[in-house]
Amino acid sequence: MPAPVESLSSLCLVRLSALGDVVLATALVRTLQANFPRCRLTWVTTPLAAELLRGLDGVEFVVIDKPRRPGDYLAFRRRMRGRRFDVLLAAQANFRVNLLHAFVPARRKIGFDARRARDLHTWFVSETIPRRDEHLADGFLAFAGALGVAPENYVRETVVPLAEADFAGIAGLRPAGRYLVMNPAASKPERTWPAENYAAVADFAVSRTGWPVVLTGGGGPREKELAQAVVRCAVQPITDLTGRTTVRQLAALLARAEGLVAPDTGPVHIADALGTPVVGLYAVARAALAGPWRDQRYCVDQYDAASRAFLGRPAAAVDWHRRVHHPGAMALITVDEVCTKVAQLAADRERR
Repeated sequence: MPAPVESLSSLCLVRLSALGDVVLATALVRTLQANFPRCRLTWVTTPLAAELLRGLDGVEFVVIDKPRRPGDYLAFRRRMRGRRFDVLLAAQANFRVNLLHAFVPARRKIGFDARRARDLHTWFVSETIPRRDEHLADGFLAFAGALGVAPENYVRETVVPLAEADFAGIAGLRPAGRYLVMNPAASKPERTWPAENYAAVADFAVSRTGWPVVLTGGGGPREKELAQAVVRCAVQPITDLTGRTTVRQLAALLARAEGLVAPDTGPVHIADALGTPVVGLYAVARAALAGPWRDQRYCVDQYDAASRAFLGRPAAAVDWHRRVHHPGAMALITVDEVCTKVAQLAADRERR
């Protein structure tokens, strides 16, 4: 491993999406700032990610939309013209983003190992992080390790910077008093649990705790349809804010919530960064890879059962990063399991 670069003066991080991964990458940013305090740090990311991370001290954001056509790359090349970086951290590995790495002028270009690399990623970098079985956040921290930072000097916390104005912005949205947030949809349908199951958990949560349930999610048709189905199936009234919040309002709602119930999706990592406990539902990927980084006490993890059922092998015998791409995977998570975790969370919150 190379020694820390004492003269490191400028560094470019490329991570455009998704929101959960962007939040996890803030641990890497804080680690770099702690170990290279004089280094100028530039982060290339999307408008939504930059808005969520607005207020992250000591970072220059270069905000771009994810490239879709050759002209987008030419525009990015023009924005990078005249810059020189000591290091590029190529912390995203898909073809459209890989091409961006070619236009970042840097003396060293560090990317993912061959197992995590996709779409010719290793063609665009000169060094790679070690191959390990680890949480996604630890994978980002490995980029600091490639610069010589010892693990004991990692900053093992993620950050979503919020201000009082963000909390004022949810005054007319959130219920009075304590509440539970439920974010039913994930970016991929295979990670989503059935609406009737979410409704049953919502009814249990209200009857057990008295906390009203608030639904959140994006504004796409699938997210809205799922949320409407949850509301229809539930006996107890539910506040549906799906598609009605900005990304910072969502973060503020999560910060004030008693907890979040959600599958493998970005709000899990936002809530976890803000100290809000998460009842996470995992079967497509193992929670140890993609679950909340800070606290997994309340997660339901049926990845091993899904791996046995649909891959024909136990989780211990399949690649750490392997997903179970089967529509039946999430059905292995039962309502009773999730209600048990909600009850555990509620009991722990009452003892605070």
